[in-house]
Amino acid sequence: MVRKSKDAEFICEYEIKDHKIMTMEEEKRERVIAAALKEFNKGYHSANIDEIIKEAGISKGLIFHYFGSKRGLFLFLLKYSAEIINNEYAKVILSSRDFLENVWEVSKLAMEMTLQYPIMYGFIGKAVFVLNEIFPEGLPKDIPNSNEGLLQEILKKSDRSFFRDDIDRDKAQNVALWTMKGFSDSLLAYGDDLENYNANLDKLMKEFEEYVELLRKLLYK
Repeated sequence: MVRKSKDAEFICEYEIKDHKIMTMEEEKRERVIAAALKEFNKGYHSANIDEIIKEAGISKGLIFHYFGSKRGLFLFLLKYSAEIINNEYAKVILSSRDFLENVWEVSKLAMEMTLQYPIMYGFIGKAVFVLNEIFPEGLPKDIPNSNEGLLQEILKKSDRSFFRDDIDRDKAQNVALWTMKGFSDSLLAYGDDLENYNANLDKLMKEFEEYVELLRKLLYK
């Protein structure tokens, strides 16, 4: 049996709106979160709590009062980021029955969100490489899984009869979804380099659209 650490117990069973930091004055709270996201863009091990409190203009005691530890703050940021992404994805209205069209629409949103939240996506890009190390017991189950919810929506809305009759349609869907995920994951390499990402956004969208069209030729009737 894996024992939960005190940090995991401290922060896993709550909604963001119920976290004690939400009692902090809004402007100060936003400074703390922004400073923490910026610092953790350096990577978990390189992030320094002293730099966060200096940037946010609060005491170290307050950081530990609200989050318990560096690990607790890191986990809060993961959940905070996941909730923002989940809320953005919840706004998506898929009106087409075309599976690949829906994949394309969702992928465009993912690329636009990377531009809208560069610091947050930079944080996520660094965080994914240390999750197993920092949380060997596993992440709390209540972190929103926006990808899973959106995937189910795509599958529910899409008409499988678009696919060729001579191929396994489940496998065809998986190929398209893996392509979408692989391309989206590659965007994390830009981190918080907003200028470089913005300069290449049109090229990135065109490239992914070409992947979608290739999949359409290979998988559709």
